[in-house]
Amino acid sequence: MKDARLRQPIEDDYAHALGVATFCFAICEWNAVYCAQLIKPGSLQRFVKDELTAGRIAKKLSDLVRNMPKSKDRDELQAAADEFAKLVPLRNCILHGKPCSNEDGKARLSSKKIFEVADLEDAADKFSNCSHELNRLLHGFLDTYQPPST
Repeated sequence: MKDARLRQPIEDDYAHALGVATFCFAICEWNAVYCAQLIKPGSLQRFVKDELTAGRIAKKLSDLVRNMPKSKDRDELQAAADEFAKLVPLRNCILHGKPCSNEDGKARLSSKKIFEVADLEDAADKFSNCSHELNRLLHGFLDTYQPPST
């Protein structure tokens, strides 16, 4: 049925905040994938082929960074990879949340807590901050990084 989505009890501001948080995480996740690709060429194709979850992408990126030669730049990349790994559970709580109603009777998602608009906006900011840092390193340090020959 056309427009069936409009029968769902979701308010525009909540849908918008949920969409922005989802989109911001997707950008962050792909920045992590592209970082892995520059550290170990071929990673992108393997991640896509194996349909890795965000959690497995975070683990693979962290492992790749840990095995890089030590440097200040590597430490910054490790911090960004660690932050991405810490954000995966937040993303999972949001996207795998259960529909519920808050105290005001408004439709929301919940996991360990009920996610309000402000919570989704806060999550989107965290996802964006991590994404920007990964992107900075992707187009800075990793742009000139030469992976060891295998």
